[in-house]
Amino acid sequence: MTDRVFAVFDIGTTGARSVLMNEEGKELSKAYEEYPTKPRDVGTHEQLSETFWRTACNTMQRALTGYHGGANSVFATIVTTTRDCITPVDGNGNPLAPTVTWVDNRSSERSKELAEQIGPRKSVNKIMWFMDERPKLYKEADKFIHLDAYINYRLCERMVSEPANARFGPIDHDTLEWSEELLEKTNINRDKLVDIVEPGTTLGQITDLASKATGLAKGTTVVMGSGDQQCSALGTGTIETGIIKATTGTGTFVITHTDECVEDPYVMFSNPSAIPGKWILEGVTPGTGLAFKWYRDQYCQQETQVAAKSEASAYEIIEASASEVPAGSDGLVIFPFMAYKKGIFYNLGFEHTKAHVARAIMEANGYSIQMYLEMMEGMLDLEFDELRIDGGGANSPLWRQIQADCTNKTVVLPRVSDSTAVGAAILGAVGTGVFGTFEEAVDNMYHIEERREPIPENVEVYQQQYTVFNKLLIAEMAAILEATS
Repeated sequence: MTDRVFAVFDIGTTGARSVLMNEEGKELSKAYEEYPTKPRDVGTHEQLSETFWRTACNTMQRALTGYHGGANSVFATIVTTTRDCITPVDGNGNPLAPTVTWVDNRSSERSKELAEQIGPRKSVNKIMWFMDERPKLYKEADKFIHLDAYINYRLCERMVSEPANARFGPIDHDTLEWSEELLEKTNINRDKLVDIVEPGTTLGQITDLASKATGLAKGTTVVMGSGDQQCSALGTGTIETGIIKATTGTGTFVITHTDECVEDPYVMFSNPSAIPGKWILEGVTPGTGLAFKWYRDQYCQQETQVAAKSEASAYEIIEASASEVPAGSDGLVIFPFMAYKKGIFYNLGFEHTKAHVARAIMEANGYSIQMYLEMMEGMLDLEFDELRIDGGGANSPLWRQIQADCTNKTVVLPRVSDSTAVGAAILGAVGTGVFGTFEEAVDNMYHIEERREPIPENVEVYQQQYTVFNKLLIAEMAAILEATS
């Protein structure tokens, strides 16, 4: 095989990552950067749109500098983004307001009245909020676009979206095109939406302006990517029935493959896959990883200062102390729904330390995974043999063991934990014809680094703690559903 290189932009909620990867799934170079602190006049769940682009450019420049082949070795570039983030732009693609991120649950009174028809299409609520609460801006806006359309437009001047992102807009789930019926009910103008194309479609080439900003060579092929979780599923080989994966990032995402859309998935979502024509069943607990970041930023100044003077990260220092706490955090259970202002510290006592809180936050992720895993097994009438994991949390041996113990499953760690980048590179490889099928691409680009078994005595503890987590969930479920409607 030749060493064809794919340059991936992975645009997340709290930071952006650029990764160079070859057709064997080997990570050649990468760079990550958290977004800077937002100005005070930007809302809690908003982000300056230019920040996404600037951070993407910074990290790609650094990734290219870190690889001996440089920009001329890049065969194609692909963008994958966090989903359900809406930006109003003018006719030249310039943002007219900050991007409203997926964590934001804003909606107008009219969208609440249409909640049953809108369903899980949360970008519809955001667009209607602009329509009803900022009518002048809505009228001035040429388009309301998701992040994939925004970044790809900056790269190659092609403003289109794909089903994984468009699915949160006024889409018809049967055709995966814009729904004329829903557009009529919501009064959203079709002209304010971009066209939808399939993942793997060639969009164009890197422009001269984008080349100067990113460091990529002018004329480099730009291939349509997909949503971050769709790419993550693809990058972990979750492309057939019976495989399940969990991502620990800003939130917790548990996903399995389905050949068709699952009707009425209760508190889960049936979303288009990165593979055209296929679907994923997805359970989401927002803010679990963000809770860990919140904890670091608010309560771990000392650990952050120590990290600045050493090679360890603040997270590694925090996790080292958390590893000294026994499984189950001496009874402390954290209910991690802080995104809806429903976070709970339960059974908190004077014996609990900072380290207990850190471990309990990590364990909340494990309970969330177990919850969705059980739901999916019951809904699909199957039993999963193992759990494939990825995301930032997968870098932590402690977190991996907690996930194995909470779920009582073998946890499988991929060689490249940035599975979202692997999946995006797979889309680039299939889209450019390097591989003929997604199965062939996965066989060549997905590799296993570690299998971690559950510890029986820890499993017993977590089974008891999980019943406490479930009691909290049952007590708060109605309020959470109301907050997300």
